[in-house]
Amino acid sequence: MARILVVEDAPDFRLMMHEILRSGGHDVVLAANGFAAIQEIGAGEFDLLVTDVLMPRWDGIELIRALARRGRHLPIIAVSGGGPELPAAVSLALTEAAGAHRTLYKPFRAAELLGTVDQLLAGNG
Repeated sequence: MARILVVEDAPDFRLMMHEILRSGGHDVVLAANGFAAIQEIGAGEFDLLVTDVLMPRWDGIELIRALARRGRHLPIIAVSGGGPELPAAVSLALTEAAGAHRTLYKPFRAAELLGTVDQLLAGNG
């Protein structure tokens, strides 16, 4: 079992990821944006981060960069469905450049998320 931080501004999608990861046996902590995620990371240790890219109050790219500046290295999965001003492919490419280990396009299947988590936790990132 891993301790995973999920950062997602859309409440329904955040809850869905929580349920998927819990069903995979993981301990899941939720944050609604990158700013809240930094507070959670400061308060505890995590084995993996799953973050949306496009969010208010610190997006996923800002979060990934902030973690790197603070010397916090953990496997990162970035997820995005894109937005009106930034297609998903572009936002996910930006997160990879910032340091995300894997990316997933929204919507994704539960098995896709769990498989990616398992690969990264096994050190295959």
